[in-house]
Amino acid sequence: MTLINKKKFILRWSLIGVVSLGYFLGLAVASLSFSAFYENQSMQLSGPIPLNEYFQAIDSVVKATDNVLKAAIFGFLICVSLILIIFKKVR
Repeated sequence: MTLINKKKFILRWSLIGVVSLGYFLGLAVASLSFSAFYENQSMQLSGPIPLNEYFQAIDSVVKATDNVLKAAIFGFLICVSLILIIFKKVR
């Protein structure tokens, strides 16, 4: 492996690492909505809750799940595209 090939190898895989790290950080930020739900629900006392509050809690979990799924799908598509561009440009 020549010196130029070695530099390109390191550059290519470091850029792919940066893209992957950005994807995982995006997923982590998207999943923070679950922690907000958990904090909100942990403040309530145990016992029966009204039906209205129950449906609001379920709705917030569904919205948090939707946020994570959207971030995962769109982030995956963007990351795959960027990785393919990196492989194409850095030869």
